[in-house]
Amino acid sequence: MSERPAMRKEIVFVGVLAAAIGVYFSLVGAGALPVPGGPKNLHAPLWIVLCAGLAFLLAGIAALMQAAGRANEQGELPADAPQWQRVVQYLIGLALFVCFGAIASFIAFAPGPREFSGSTIGVAAPAGAIIGRTAFGIGAIIIWLATIAVAVSGARKLMSGSARQ
Repeated sequence: MSERPAMRKEIVFVGVLAAAIGVYFSLVGAGALPVPGGPKNLHAPLWIVLCAGLAFLLAGIAALMQAAGRANEQGELPADAPQWQRVVQYLIGLALFVCFGAIASFIAFAPGPREFSGSTIGVAAPAGAIIGRTAFGIGAIIIWLATIAVAVSGARKLMSGSARQ
């Protein structure tokens, strides 16, 4: 099977869908809409739901920006793209990293019980909280380090003007 780049209308569809999902969960997380199934269905604070909603919303906006800005397959905007598009693209990427880092950090380090499961050779089994929290803790640290790297490299790129090259 040969791979082909996504068509612009496919990117727009995915962007609109992700943004719509994000708006819904952001509103639930902000307390503007009720939690589906009631508060007993909530297994994390509402701010975690808000972070997840924002991640979907921002990813949808990023996809729409990529389509509108005629970005290439690597997500790079054309050389003649306005600076505001580059800044917004950078801020969205940074905000996505922050959302992911906050969610992973909560799972790994916040007090309270956690339930994890996994599978080995196709057999599902419960995993211990120590294993789950350790995995999410390592992931959270990696995400926060990547956030710093993205923040620094993106800011340098924007300030140096090399983003226009």
